[in-house]
Amino acid sequence: MPLPMPYLRSTRARLAIAAAMAAAAVLAGLGAFRVADRPTGLTPARIVRIEPGMGARQIGHRLQALGLIRSARLFEWTARLRGLAHRLEAGNYEIDGLSTTGDILIHLLEAPLEMTRVTIPEGLTRHEIAGLLQRQSAADSARFVAVTSNPDLAAELGVPASTLEGYLYPETYFLDRDVSAEQIARRMVGQFYDTFTDSLFQRLDEIDMSLNEIVTLASIVEGEARAPEERPTIAAIFHRRLKLRRRLESCATVEYALGVHKKRLTNADLKVASPYNTYLHRGLPPGPISSPGRAALVAALYAPETEYLYFVARGDGRHVFSRTNREHEAAKREIRREQRRRARAEAAAEAATEAAAQAGR
Repeated sequence: MPLPMPYLRSTRARLAIAAAMAAAAVLAGLGAFRVADRPTGLTPARIVRIEPGMGARQIGHRLQALGLIRSARLFEWTARLRGLAHRLEAGNYEIDGLSTTGDILIHLLEAPLEMTRVTIPEGLTRHEIAGLLQRQSAADSARFVAVTSNPDLAAELGVPASTLEGYLYPETYFLDRDVSAEQIARRMVGQFYDTFTDSLFQRLDEIDMSLNEIVTLASIVEGEARAPEERPTIAAIFHRRLKLRRRLESCATVEYALGVHKKRLTNADLKVASPYNTYLHRGLPPGPISSPGRAALVAALYAPETEYLYFVARGDGRHVFSRTNREHEAAKREIRREQRRRARAEAAAEAATEAAAQAGR
């Protein structure tokens, strides 16, 4: 049965309206795209730092925050639709707001500005970091030491100490050629707070320790541990000693007090007059003795329960752990005997090599 003409006219009208609305939506979308893609006009050019591991979304947000693009979302979509998101590399880029979002994306595929790559290992003091930065031509060591000694800067950066010792986070940094010592210090402290997340701050409350106390303890763990898997046990021993009000007796703190690393400490070294000498003073020293990495921080925060109270280095990067002083002294004697056996064997091998060389002449 044919449909009435009024019904047909009504249906056609609805379809026409729907089509018009769809077309309007498309046009509006294209208009919004054109608006979002327009250059912001920002000048002069800014130096944009893209950190290792940043994705298209994070880069887009950084560009938008700097006023170089209008839409972080458009940047991300453009990078993904063009299959370029995985090609965005870390580095410093000089960018102004005179280009479209698409053109800025292409610009980021070009080589970044020249930078200095500096890797700061775990367990370095700020003086050692200063020396490393100078050797890499990244900063004047004296200036870096002065900057990191400034209590006003420490307070400004939220460091609960008078210097930045312990808060200069060990990481690989890409530094501009003209970066200042203060900018480097600020960035390293910023990286520390990026790493020390909210869950770690919550853990401080759970174990009733301050940030400076845990960074200090972690720095001692970093100074003592050589094998990564031993960090939790060493941290647990120090926690137990603190609870029992025993001296920590850490050789790493004595070395910090002396200002030098030594293969073996003497009895005189263990008596050095310093608040950092934990052979003389109970409790934690006044502050960190180096910059600990995340693993040492986590070990100090989440140390397991232990019956151990002592540890002694075997000479191969690992330790022997003991429950009592008697066990500890026996372990030290056995290690000395093993070292003497090893020395005799090495001397004999060297003599045999020399004898063979003489016979061959």
